[in-house]
Amino acid sequence: MSHDHDHDHSGHDHTHGHDHGGHEHGAHEHGAHEHHHHEPPAGATNLVTCPVMPGNQVDPAWAEQRGLFRDYQGSRYWFCCAECGPLFDADPARYAHAA
Repeated sequence: MSHDHDHDHSGHDHTHGHDHGGHEHGAHEHGAHEHHHHEPPAGATNLVTCPVMPGNQVDPAWAEQRGLFRDYQGSRYWFCCAECGPLFDADPARYAHAA
């Protein structure tokens, strides 16, 4: 039983490792992005606050290049990361009011 479990895990791990290798570049870029949105570029002077994560400052130009924004009731809201867009979509009135 122990041997069978070990063999099965090894096979699964090999497949997963191969698949992860293709995803590694994307994961690396996301890591850099995470670092970026906590420390906005020095040249960014018109920073706004992310409506979903108010602790994070966002450079609107940077966010728009990545599609991280929504237009809601005549106002535009920018997000610090891709995860904030769906959260805003789920309850825009809540986040728009908070921004």
